[in-house]
Amino acid sequence: METTKYLIIGNGIAGLSAAKEIRNNDSESSIIMISSEPYHTYYRIKLTEYISKDFEETELLVNKDSWYEERDIKVQLNKIVETIDVEDQKIRLDDGTEIKYEKLLIATGSRPFIPPIAGKYKKGVLALRTLKDLKYIKNYFNKCNNITVIGGGLLGLEAAWSLTKLGKNVSIVEFAPYLLPKQLDEELANKLKDKLVRKGFNIYLSSAADEILGKEQVDGILLNNGQILKSDGVLFSVGIRPNIDLVRDTPIAFDKGVIVNKYLETNIENIYAAGDVIELDGRIIGLWTSANEQGKIAGANMSGKTLEYTEPKLFTSLILDDIKLFSVGDVKNFDRVYEYMEGDIHHKIFANNDRITGGILFGDIRDMSKLKKAVDERMDMKSYTNLLYK
Repeated sequence: METTKYLIIGNGIAGLSAAKEIRNNDSESSIIMISSEPYHTYYRIKLTEYISKDFEETELLVNKDSWYEERDIKVQLNKIVETIDVEDQKIRLDDGTEIKYEKLLIATGSRPFIPPIAGKYKKGVLALRTLKDLKYIKNYFNKCNNITVIGGGLLGLEAAWSLTKLGKNVSIVEFAPYLLPKQLDEELANKLKDKLVRKGFNIYLSSAADEILGKEQVDGILLNNGQILKSDGVLFSVGIRPNIDLVRDTPIAFDKGVIVNKYLETNIENIYAAGDVIELDGRIIGLWTSANEQGKIAGANMSGKTLEYTEPKLFTSLILDDIKLFSVGDVKNFDRVYEYMEGDIHHKIFANNDRITGGILFGDIRDMSKLKKAVDERMDMKSYTNLLYK
């Protein structure tokens, strides 16, 4: 039986950043990463962009093979972990191999969520989460003319934009009354919508798919208002669900995700979790930047440190040709709004008790790092103004 001091299940950004941090702190001990995918860690956040590009797989990789070799990090690709034995501290792979560990990190990530809609299993109903998904989607959508993206969040809009660059007629269906409901207020979301409509998008707000139409493959969508959209391809982008199947038959605590404390420890000694798979304070975070930071914290704690994970203020940037926006912090709860408008530029700074708690830059996002600093440090408006004109 193979043995290792550090075992990491999953090689997304959380698993990779954990391995890197462990090696920084422990130059000698063995590290093994297990991945069900055939690739080393790649930039999952770039997948929507690459819908419209011809590419080589290596373009998406975070590190080359040599990076792992130089750091003596052993990666087993195309392997599925079937069971975790927490008592004997070992795992079993789908080929029967067993690996014994001293410290274990569960970083199994997430999968796309597709709601329980009639017809969801028809050919042409797709979701994008992996490089394998990307290849299939590019091939399938190549022969489609009318494509509907379900979900008007960040990834949905990025995917829709890539599809228009391929010359497709693209519709966006969003359940909320406006686009990017987590990042924008209604006024700026409407400005975004107007710009997208002028660029040829069909946008349906306060709408949901009731049924995917067609015999064996999709040829339309029935919306909840009775409207039928002609569509020979559907891409769902409505969120994720943590991959927790591996822990269901173990004593490892889970609910929506694998439950961790502020040190990213599970309820079982020497077992940690990080990335999209975790549930922290009852929440699923599911963001690349958060997963990267969680991996670092988990890796540090696995290798002897005692660091706490504190969730940073969330921020979002969207650039679609000349459409540019940046959102940070809380844009929903405030007692005062400061605004700047000039032409297509519209900035809003949200404050509570004279402290900046959130902001949106629309049209000109050059000051996004300064705005993020203001939100992170809860500056007052005078301090932020001084920062802008430094």
